[in-house]
Amino acid sequence: MTAIVTNAKSRIAYNVVKSLGQKGVNVISSDFVPISMSFASRYSKGHFLYPSPFSRDSERFIDSIIENIARFKAKVLIPVYEETFLVAKYKERLSGLVGMVVPDYDQILLAHNKDRWENVARELKICVPETFDPAEIQKTPDIAWELPYPLFIKPKQGGGGWGITQVNSQKELEQYICQESYCGRSWDRFYLQRKIEGETHCVAMLFNKGGLRAKVAYKQLREYPLKNGQATLRISIDSPHAESDLKSFLEHIRWHGVCQADFIVESATGTPYLIDINPRFWGSLAQGIAAGVDFPYLYYKIALDGDVAPVIGFKKDVMTRWIGGDLRAFFPLLKEAQHKVTFVQNFLYPKKGLIMKDDFSCHDPLPFCTWVIDTLYRMIRYKTAKPVTHDQLEGIWE
Repeated sequence: MTAIVTNAKSRIAYNVVKSLGQKGVNVISSDFVPISMSFASRYSKGHFLYPSPFSRDSERFIDSIIENIARFKAKVLIPVYEETFLVAKYKERLSGLVGMVVPDYDQILLAHNKDRWENVARELKICVPETFDPAEIQKTPDIAWELPYPLFIKPKQGGGGWGITQVNSQKELEQYICQESYCGRSWDRFYLQRKIEGETHCVAMLFNKGGLRAKVAYKQLREYPLKNGQATLRISIDSPHAESDLKSFLEHIRWHGVCQADFIVESATGTPYLIDINPRFWGSLAQGIAAGVDFPYLYYKIALDGDVAPVIGFKKDVMTRWIGGDLRAFFPLLKEAQHKVTFVQNFLYPKKGLIMKDDFSCHDPLPFCTWVIDTLYRMIRYKTAKPVTHDQLEGIWE
């Protein structure tokens, strides 16, 4: 059977392609970027380019997917990144042509918008940090001195650490609030959230029409960007309270598909606070696979056969690593480290050992090489040492 996987440039898609390819599935990878790492994988049996799903004429992306479903006689479509939202939006056009495990578009919007899922979470007695509206503070500046600092400025929609800034005092907040915009966007796209001190625990789940089929939980050990970014090193753990909270939330909205959520487990109380939800495949997908929960293949089987036997357990103390992110984090972390030699030793050789890497495999090295080439190309093109994203998400999902 043939499966089409989107967003081939990402390590997320690479893990989907590798998982399915190792099990004999005929995988076709796709993207709008010609230099995409999954195109170079031994597990990708073909690939095609589609129009950017982030352009104003987003239906051209759907038209291309439909055309290639027929061309490759695909039985399953696995959208990986935010193109999942478009697939959900045009679900009626696609559902009769190919198998998918995608929620309805209104479910996507509920889970993706922090100002929407927060109300549902509170109704279910799930702890959420206090939040505040920048517009109210602009109207009534005196409110600022009453707020519980430190705070985060965060986007209502977004991920990967984009747009997140810590504000430590009233004076700092006033310096931001007096500006007409933030990060080049209007303030109505952002909110303020009280900072919770503690560890970041992540929970990922696969649901089939409101029923849990698989789960994994893990703790972030390192991240990039530092302090507010994506996990570059993580380890699987039990986090029963956080797992129960996400399960309750997804059952309540009768979720269908994959979903991942971030919690901060408060150091003082041990209480997990829900801080973010990703209604799609997530950056640390390799963690679940390494811990014995093959989310891509389970997703594929549900799309193809309608259901799959639940896989509720997972291996603990399994460590995985995102090499590309860890390399970017190395020098900032080295600068902060008190014992430089010890840090370098632990960075190169983690004590527990690594089971799996997000973006590199000795049996399939070309995808990582392709990622390096693409990264260097973008650095030269944009004349910057910092990574430049291919995806320009100027709009907002609504």
